[in-house]
Amino acid sequence: MSPAEEVKNKLDIVEIIREYISLKPSGRNFQALCPFHNEKSPSLVISPDKQIWHCFGCAKGGDVFTFVMEKEGLTFGEALRFLAGKAGVNLPDYSPELVSQKNRLLDCLDTAAAYYHRALMESPLAEPARQYLAKRGLTEDVIEDWQIGFSPDSWDDLINFLKSKKFTERDIAEAGLSVAKAGAAVRYFNRFRGRIMFPIADANSNIVGFTARVLPEREGQDG
Repeated sequence: MSPAEEVKNKLDIVEIIREYISLKPSGRNFQALCPFHNEKSPSLVISPDKQIWHCFGCAKGGDVFTFVMEKEGLTFGEALRFLAGKAGVNLPDYSPELVSQKNRLLDCLDTAAAYYHRALMESPLAEPARQYLAKRGLTEDVIEDWQIGFSPDSWDDLINFLKSKKFTERDIAEAGLSVAKAGAAVRYFNRFRGRIMFPIADANSNIVGFTARVLPEREGQDG
């Protein structure tokens, strides 16, 4: 486990963000007025389950690192050291390799977003998703601007595509795009299947994660 992962595992994003702004419960999530733009109604949502945040007003979002980086004006390395102190994680051997690995994961997420977007725009399997978005009033320009995508109902299409781009199974898993299933040998499967995909970007427009919407006809089904 990398130091960054250890820090994230020991911290609760809700408690960290609560140090900066007031939060209100909203079902399983929390809502708040976004501190990064002026607004009168709360559009920032924090998910304790996923340990991510996203503002539907200014489109900023990410994990605990990206929130602190944006709020404090820190680099990733500075935010890592800052949060490591709160988490009680010692970083005696901190080095630029940590930043390099994060950049690799950002590249992996960006490549996945392009794959999902192309699937939405071109795949016959995405026709129900295209129809659903059209019914919700989303134009092609909006879909293009937000890089909305679609994850086909496949166990490994994204994994195979990313591996063809020289990303490792570990890269893909650490980026949150696959999950492991233990057996005689560990196998990895796509985390998202048969969903409309919404990229989450940080303050620097880097894609740092995804939220996903199950099509109405698939609600209640696995995958």
